Amino acid sequence: MPEGDDLFSATGEPDTVLRVFEALPFALGAWQGPDHVYVATNAAYRALLGRDDLLGRPVREVVPELEGQQFFELLDRVAATGVAETAKEWRLQIDTDGSGVVRERYFDFTIAPRHDPDRGVAGLLFFASDVTESVLARHVAEARAQLMSDKYEQAREAVTVIQQALLAPSVPVLPGAEVAAAYLVAAEDTAAGGDWFDALALPDGTLALITGDVVGHGVAAAAVMGQLRAVLRQQILAGADVAAALSTLDAFSAHVPGARTATVCVLVLDTATGRVRYCTAGHPPPLVASPAGPARYLPPSGATPIGTGSTFPVATDTLAAGDVVLLYTDGLIERPGRPPPASTAELAERAALSVAGRSFPIPDTRARTVDRVCAEILEFLLRETGYNDDVTIVAAQRTAMREPLQLRLHADRGAPKLARTSLRRWLVRIGADHAGTVAVEHAVSELVANVVEHAYSGADAEHAPVEIDGTLDGDGCLRVRVRDRGRWKTPETIPGPPRSPSSRGRGRGLTMVRLFADDLVVDSDDTGTTATVMFRLTRSARVVTEFMEGAIVGRPDVSPEFDVAETEPGRLAVRGDIDIDTAPILKGRLDAVSRSGTLSVTVDLSEVTNLGSAGVSLLSTARDRAAKQHTTVTLVAPPGTTAHHVLSLVGLHGRAEPDAGGIREPSGDPET
Repeated sequence: MPEGDDLFSATGEPDTVLRVFEALPFALGAWQGPDHVYVATNAAYRALLGRDDLLGRPVREVVPELEGQQFFELLDRVAATGVAETAKEWRLQIDTDGSGVVRERYFDFTIAPRHDPDRGVAGLLFFASDVTESVLARHVAEARAQLMSDKYEQAREAVTVIQQALLAPSVPVLPGAEVAAAYLVAAEDTAAGGDWFDALALPDGTLALITGDVVGHGVAAAAVMGQLRAVLRQQILAGADVAAALSTLDAFSAHVPGARTATVCVLVLDTATGRVRYCTAGHPPPLVASPAGPARYLPPSGATPIGTGSTFPVATDTLAAGDVVLLYTDGLIERPGRPPPASTAELAERAALSVAGRSFPIPDTRARTVDRVCAEILEFLLRETGYNDDVTIVAAQRTAMREPLQLRLHADRGAPKLARTSLRRWLVRIGADHAGTVAVEHAVSELVANVVEHAYSGADAEHAPVEIDGTLDGDGCLRVRVRDRGRWKTPETIPGPPRSPSSRGRGRGLTMVRLFADDLVVDSDDTGTTATVMFRLTRSARVVTEFMEGAIVGRPDVSPEFDVAETEPGRLAVRGDIDIDTAPILKGRLDAVSRSGTLSVTVDLSEVTNLGSAGVSLLSTARDRAAKQHTTVTLVAPPGTTAHHVLSLVGLHGRAEPDAGGIREPSGDPET
C-alpha cells in the first residue's frame, strides 16, 4: 500500500479525496477500536441517521435501538475474524431522522475490516444503502402477481391443505398455559415431509407436547409420519405414561418400513405445578427460556431413536411461572453454513431475547409470547442461513389462571351484540384465535337472542335478567351457561302484530347452536332455563409453505361496525354483524337492489363477523324467492371467513344456483 507522497499520487490530493468521500451517493462510515467509535462519516451516512454529532461516539451509544437485532454482534464478528460480511435487504428497526422515533427499514450493507500493519484489525468500514422503498415496492408487485396467478394460488392452497391433513391442525387452549406451533416446509417439492408435532390436552389437566422426525422427505416419509403420529397420539390420549407410550410406538415401528431411526421428544407439563416429565428418543432436547434469565436446555433423557432397541427413561424438571418450553426438530439447528453447536447456542440466545421481549425495540403487543417466540426464532435464525429441512416448533408458556366469564345483562334487543362483544374479548384473553371464537360467539349469541324473544313477556321484559357464565376446564373444554329467570312463551301466546319473516325463522336458533357446539344441554324449571354449551377450544397451528417475515404470527381481527353498500350494480358488500337488529337493514337493501327478487344480485359476505339465524333465514328466504322469479342470489363467502363457516354448517353453502333462461350466472368469486 503506498504511503506519504506516493499515497497522494495514487489517490489524489487530500482536499479532492475528502470532497469525493463527502459526495458519495451511498452511506460510508468508519469505526475504530473495540467499541466501534466513529472516526469518519460522509454526508449520505449523516443523512441516513438524521444527525451530525457522530464523531468520537461509540456506535452502541448512537443507535442503541439496534441492540438485540444482531447488528452489533455482526460488527464484533468482523472485528474478531477480519473477514468482511455483506447483507442484502436486512430488516432493522432504527431511528433514521434523529427524532427518537424507531421505524422499520431495509438496508443493503457491507462491513469490512480496516487493517493496520502493526495492530491487525484497527477498525471497520461500513457501506450502506437504504433499500426500503424498493423492497416495499417489490413486495407490492409480488402480491399483485400472486393474486393474478390463480393456478399458482390453487396449487399452493392444495399444498397447505395436504400439510394440515397430515399434521395437527390446532393446539389446545388451556387455563394456566399458552401454546403455539409452527411448521415451515423446506421446499414446494417436499411439502409432504417427515416432521410432525402434537399438543394434547389430557383428561387429568396436563399438557402433552410432541415433536418427531422421520428420516427422509416426500410421500413415503409423510406416510410413515402419519402412522407414528397416530399411534403415539392414541397412546397418550388413552392415559399411557411417557415411557409406556414410546415403548408401544417402538414395537409398532417394527411393522412400518421406513420408521426405524425416527426421533421423538415427548414432554408432559403439569400447568398447575410446573412439573415436567419428558423423554428424548434420539431427538434434540427441549429448551426452556425464562423472561428474567438465560435459556437452558434440559438434559437428554438417554433414549435412542425409535426402532433401535432402546429403553425410554423419563427425566423430570420444573418450569417457573412465565417460563416457555420449546420442542423443535433438527431443521432448526442443522442450518446451511452453521455447525450444530453454533446453531444450538444461537437458538438459546434468540429464545431468551424473544421471551424477554428484547428482540425488537418496537414490541408487537398484539402477539402472545409463544407466537412471538416462534416467529422471531424463525426470522432471526433462518434469514441469514436459509434452511434445507422442514422446521417444526412447539412452544408452551406457563401463565396465570384466567378469571371466568361473568356477564349480567338485560334481556333487551341489544343483549346479543353486547354478549358477543364481551365474549369475544374474554375468549381472546384466554388465548382463543378467530377460528376458535366463531362457533362460540354464534352459539352464545343465538341462546341470548332466544332469551330476548321467548323467555319473558310484559312491560318489564327488557329489564329482565340474562346471565352468561363461562369457564375453561383444565382439559381444554369450554363451558358457557346462559341463564334466564322467565317462563318461555310459545309462538301462539306471543302478543303483538304478526311476526316478520326473519322472526319466523328464529326456530333455526337452537338448531344452529347444536351445529356450532360440541354439546348442548337445556334445563328448565319454575325458576327459569339454563342452556349450557360445550366446546373443545383450540387455536390454529401455522403450516407455512414459504418463509416470510411475520408469516407465523397471526394478527387479531378487528370487528367492524355493520355496513351494507352497493359496490357495483347488482352487488352488495356486507361488513360487520348480521343479527336480529341488522338483518332488516340488509333485507331492505337486498329488496331494493334485486327489485323484490326480479333481478339477480350478488351478496359479498367476506367481511361479515357474525351471521346469526336472523341473517341465515333472510338469505335463505331471498334465495327461495329468487328461484321462483327465475333469478339468482349469489352468496360470496371465501373459505376461512365467518360466513363460509356458518353457511357450510346450515347447508346453504354449495346449494346449486337456479338457471336463468338456461344460462348459469358466471362468477370469479369463491361462492356458496
